[in-house]
Amino acid sequence: MRVIPTIDDMAALLRELCDRFPATCRRRLIGASRRGEPLELVSIGDGSQNALVFGGPHANEPAGFLTVLRLASALCENAAERRGFTWHFIACVDPDGARLNEGWYAGPYTISHYHRHFYRPSMSDQPEWTFPIHAGRKRFDRPLPETLALMRVIDELRPAFMLSLHNADFGGAYFQITRDVPGLAAELASIAAGQGVPLDLGPIDTVGYQVAGPGVTLLPPAEHIDFVETGGDARTPRTYGASSWHYADRYGTFTLIAEVPLWTTPGCDDPSDAGLSFGHLVKAAAVRLREEIEPLARARTDVRPQCVAHTPFHAAVDDTLAVSHLLVSSLEGAVDREDAARTVTRAEASGIHDTVRRLPLRACAMFLRLLAAEAAAGNRPADLTAVRAALEERMGRLCAEAEGQLVQLDDPLDRIVTIQTEAALAAARRLR
Repeated sequence: MRVIPTIDDMAALLRELCDRFPATCRRRLIGASRRGEPLELVSIGDGSQNALVFGGPHANEPAGFLTVLRLASALCENAAERRGFTWHFIACVDPDGARLNEGWYAGPYTISHYHRHFYRPSMSDQPEWTFPIHAGRKRFDRPLPETLALMRVIDELRPAFMLSLHNADFGGAYFQITRDVPGLAAELASIAAGQGVPLDLGPIDTVGYQVAGPGVTLLPPAEHIDFVETGGDARTPRTYGASSWHYADRYGTFTLIAEVPLWTTPGCDDPSDAGLSFGHLVKAAAVRLREEIEPLARARTDVRPQCVAHTPFHAAVDDTLAVSHLLVSSLEGAVDREDAARTVTRAEASGIHDTVRRLPLRACAMFLRLLAAEAAAGNRPADLTAVRAALEERMGRLCAEAEGQLVQLDDPLDRIVTIQTEAALAAARRLR
């Protein structure tokens, strides 16, 4: 079984690729991360249009590193696949965040091991969500250095095609595109089926999006994205901005996001009747999420004055708890919607359940890492030790529940890489 390469591994492997194909492959520095990690662009071929591919759009989503390596190698070896495009690759747009996940890269790929080494930054610390936006009343203009580097590349290349290599933790495979390309949605669904990965027909982050085909939705413009505010005043700065596809849209770029999970959720591809109403589903989900999140929020309030270590886990835990509370409020409000009495599909229920499962796991996992950092700094008062013990017990329960409900596929990384690589080449062929 393959393993995910580290940031250092990726740099070395891409250097080696350029050395093997010096007439076809070249690299250059395009910027640096907040902690000084170099950001490099590897370019392949000499087509008249540009395709931009980047991995690690979120710190906990590194499977695309392997896709970068496979796709870049295939393009170096096969000139026919490059036809019409010059391909450009950024191995990882958030190397600082990725390094804080490297503890799980080599496996074992279990839910417990993954979460013991899990890190996902707060929204304001994610390069993929700090692009400037000025749409209506939505304002954000605090791009991170990594975001600025990606902006410069997009401005220079004006890519005809951009591929953002996400991977999900739970659910099924799903794709998001900026415009419908005849035949592509059906081909993407077929690619996922060929790898035995079910389509996700109800992921919560595509609710309300226009559907191009099963498992494929159209990405909305920035002004249609919900933005979290730091306060009730509309003049308060937003905590996060637009995304890469919003920024590239000014150049008419076709963007493809390929989300493929590490663990699949039974029922995620099932459009049949779940036997319950939408109102009942969201009410039960709100109750469950509140029950899991409130003890974590109380513990976080209790330990905050005693913490001394300066780590990114503080902002990450706080952000995850804030998002969870916002979701609880949203679910509770949805109970009174006009369509609350309608029957939901098993796929819709699966999407809600995955989110209710995901957020407490993430919050608990990073809270434990926060407390481990305190202990490593010599800060071990009895109160922190007791909270850590309680969190360990909760973490064990949450992981055991998830492992009992989700499906571990054989060699999930190879399935992710194959689906993403084939999706990239399929989109490029149709865009020509």
